Parts: sequence; structure tokens; C-alpha cells
Amino acid sequence: MSARYLLRLDDACPTMKRDGWQRLEDLFDELRIKPIVAVVPDNQDPALHYDDADPGFWDRVRQWRNKGWTIAQHGYRHILKPTRASQYLPINPGSEFAGLPLAEQQEKIAKGWALLASEGVEPTVWVAPAHSFDRTTLWAIERSTPIRIVSDGLARNPFAADGFRWIPQTLWSLTPKDDGVWTVCLHPSTMGDDEFARLAGALRGPIAGS
Repeated sequence: MSARYLLRLDDACPTMKRDGWQRLEDLFDELRIKPIVAVVPDNQDPALHYDDADPGFWDRVRQWRNKGWTIAQHGYRHILKPTRASQYLPINPGSEFAGLPLAEQQEKIAKGWALLASEGVEPTVWVAPAHSFDRTTLWAIERSTPIRIVSDGLARNPFAADGFRWIPQTLWSLTPKDDGVWTVCLHPSTMGDDEFARLAGALRGPIAGS
């Protein structure tokens, strides 16, 4: 079996860099690509303030959904705090969730879900900010939302574990692979011209036929 690729766009929020997102959206529309979009329900992270808040942001999210793009819940407020807690994927030292009690995690996740739902968008996938969460996070998701898919994990193919379907995310650029399912994580707000050109070339090239 040849390799298959998913594209995931992280950090969608009202203050995202709109030009960066628009050029990717135009490219994906041209090539009929339907990515996963990780939407921050209530962004409070100043590092994600690239433009003035877009009053039409939620209309845009609904347009993505209506085009068949998959909407994911990207945490709650994207505020990472240092933690030494055990994490499901020990990749980053900061977390919005890892180490917090179940009730606190459940409250954050439920509020995030409710905000998205109030905008007419019900996410079907979970994406933790900075890949950082613990098993308690999974219990909180299970108790607070109907989400049963996690876009994360280190594997070559999707798998089931802890009551969830996992779609691994291990790439940050479109890299040729022989087999497996590969999610490529992209950050449109910080993507430079060279990175965009490489992505567009790869998507229009032989790898697109994988």
C-alpha cells in the first residue's frame, strides 16, 4: 500500500495571520484538499496575535466546515504553563492540561466545546496544544464531548487506544514515505514564502499521487 497523507492546520483563531491562511486555503481549494483545522475555542495566547481580531472569523470556520474540512478542538485558550507532570507524549515542557485535576480539565474542555458549538461548529477531532496532555485529559474529553478521535501519536498507521481512535501526527513537512498514514502539521500564521513554495510544489508533484 502506498503512503497516504493528511494535512492539519494549527492555531486557527480570530487573530491568526489572515494572508497566510488565505493563500493555503486558495491552494487547497485549487487542489481539492480538505484538511483538518485545529481551532482554538477562546484564544488568550498573545503569541497567536498576528492580526487584529477578525469579526468574520466564525463565518470562515463555518465555511471551512461546509466545504468538507474537518474541524478539530485545539484545547481551550492555548495558554501553556510549565509542567513536570507525566504526559501521554512527552514532547514539550509546557501544557494547557497535563497535571491538572480531572475536574479542572473537564471544565476547560467542556467550555471550549460549548464555545465551538455555540458558533454552530461541533468538532470531531481533538488536537492538544503543543502535543501536551495526559490520560486524565482523555478521560475529560470522553466525559465532556462526543469527540473520539485524537490527531496525535507516534505510529505509522491509525490505531485504537484508551477509548479513542488515534491518527498519528509525525511530520511538519510533506516528506515522501513508502507506506503508512502521515499527518503533516502546518502553521499558516508562521509559514514563510519558501516553506509555502515547497509545500505547493510537493502537492502538485509526484507525492500528490501517493
